[in-house]
Amino acid sequence: MVIIPQIETPVSENYIDFEENLSKLIEGVKYTSKKFGLKEANGAINSYSIVIEQNFGINALFLCKDLKDKYNNLNVIYAFNMRDKNRTAILSDLITLKQLGLKDIIISEGLHPLKTVFYASKPVYDIDVLGFSSIIKTGSPYLKANDYANNFSLFNLGVVVAVSTPVDFLKIKKLSKIGVNKFVINYFGDNLDINIINYIKAEKKPVFTYINEAGIKSSLEEFIKKNLELNVDGVIIKILNEKSNIFTQD
Repeated sequence: MVIIPQIETPVSENYIDFEENLSKLIEGVKYTSKKFGLKEANGAINSYSIVIEQNFGINALFLCKDLKDKYNNLNVIYAFNMRDKNRTAILSDLITLKQLGLKDIIISEGLHPLKTVFYASKPVYDIDVLGFSSIIKTGSPYLKANDYANNFSLFNLGVVVAVSTPVDFLKIKKLSKIGVNKFVINYFGDNLDINIINYIKAEKKPVFTYINEAGIKSSLEEFIKKNLELNVDGVIIKILNEKSNIFTQD
């Protein structure tokens, strides 16, 4: 099992300070992984992953490229939600990611603006995760035949899913059939349906749990043990503050 931190791009912080704190975060993850005997990302020696989520401020694509160039053994994953972009903006990002040599993506439906600080905003919802996955893996039904020459199918696509209703299970089956590479399960500390995890594993797809750092109510050791018992391939932890978090606190 691997630990992967996820952070949002900073809104107003000095970039030099942000990157310095980011380096400390990565070192903290390395220390934690070694402390609990966890393997590195993809089983490679000294290879670790980080998820960069677009927020207001620094452009996430720029940040991903900068980190990729500066850290040879760091696998950078770009994450965004389907609420904030129409398909033109999404395809633009895909082309840019391809040109930058970034192949790992994680997508989610995204919270409704009413549940964010921008509650008066109108969501886009031009396309959902099923439609986006179809674009990535089959080129249809949203692209003209000659547009698929961009080879979007080469992206390593992860999708954030819930596992609370039968409809969620059906969506997972559809996404698996489309060809999604990995699944990320929203985890709120409750008991997960092991049958869904087993189904994803049987489909030979990696499965990760995702949790906000504030949602970890137990010690980090107990949390890691619980995820090891679930037999997931890794856990993605949303870091609220790269300066002070569960990986950098003494």
